[in-house]
Amino acid sequence: MPNLFPEGYENEVIRPDDLVSNRPIGYKGGALFDYELGDFARDGKKQIMNADGIESWKAWCVNCMLTQRYKYLGYSTDFGIELDKVFAAPSREAAENILTRQITEAILADDYGRCEYIERIDYEWTEPDGVRVRAILHGIEDVTIDVTAYLTNQGGEENAI
Repeated sequence: MPNLFPEGYENEVIRPDDLVSNRPIGYKGGALFDYELGDFARDGKKQIMNADGIESWKAWCVNCMLTQRYKYLGYSTDFGIELDKVFAAPSREAAENILTRQITEAILADDYGRCEYIERIDYEWTEPDGVRVRAILHGIEDVTIDVTAYLTNQGGEENAI
C-alpha cells in the first residue's frame, strides 16, 4: 500500500514561529454573490462567476454586517453584529453607537487582516426597525471600499451593495 506521508516526516521539526505570521494574508478571490438576487452570480452558461480579491472582501464585509452574531455555529464569535441589542436601544443615537462599535470590532477581526481602518460609518433610518448602513473602509495595499447594507429587526436583508 502506498504511503501518503513523505519519508522522514516524523523527524521533521516545526518551530512555533513557522506557524505564525504577522503579515496579512491579503485579498483572495472567490465566488461572486449577487445580493439583489440573494444567490451566487451566474454567467450565460449558468456557471458561478468569480470575484476578484477586493470584490470578495467587500462581500465578506457586507455578509459580516448582515449576519446575526452568535446565531450560526459556522461563524466565529467575532463575526457579525448583535441586531437584537441594536433595535432594543432606547434611542437611535444609542443604536448607532452600538452599531458603530460592533461593526468596527467585527470588520477589524478579519482573520485575513484586510482592513487597516474604518474612515466613516453613516446611518439612514428608513423605518423604526430598519437602517441603511454605509461604511467607508480602508484596506491594505491602499484599497478603499464603500459598503452598504440594509439592516432590519428581523435580521439583514439581501439589499446590500
